[in-house]
Amino acid sequence: MGSHGSGAESAAVMVALRRIVRFLRLADREAEAANGLSAAQLYVLHVLVDSPASSLAEIAARTMTDQSSVSTVVAKLVARRLVTRKTAGADRRRTELRLTPAGHRIILASPQVPQTLIVDAVRAMARTRRLELVRGLENLSAAIGANAVAPRMLFEDEPARKRRNRT
Repeated sequence: MGSHGSGAESAAVMVALRRIVRFLRLADREAEAANGLSAAQLYVLHVLVDSPASSLAEIAARTMTDQSSVSTVVAKLVARRLVTRKTAGADRRRTELRLTPAGHRIILASPQVPQTLIVDAVRAMARTRRLELVRGLENLSAAIGANAVAPRMLFEDEPARKRRNRT
């Protein structure tokens, strides 16, 4: 292991990370208990509340994640009839995604999602502080080998792995 010379700073980082992870985990459990949705699914509903999206790529941009993660989340929301997919009137090649009345009801009854709180807090920081945070988190991610892990939406289930038959 590395040097333990910066014990107080390391402890402070661990405490802050535990608080953030626990806060996110509790929010995910609360969303699941309240309406059977993951925090990621609730986040997508919140993103769609103000205006529909013209594509999965647009939702991915709004949620600051990749299109494959958003696709999985949106498919679950469509299956639960909380979001509809319709061919856009102006451009028949595009699909419009919007909340259903049931999706609106869930938003009205749900608290603000933690992802929005994080984005708002980061945007409220001075630019130099944001850049320091980005550098620090990127360095930490690289140092622990987390850069090899796909950055999926927070607490969204991983896709099921295919089982291999043993012979």
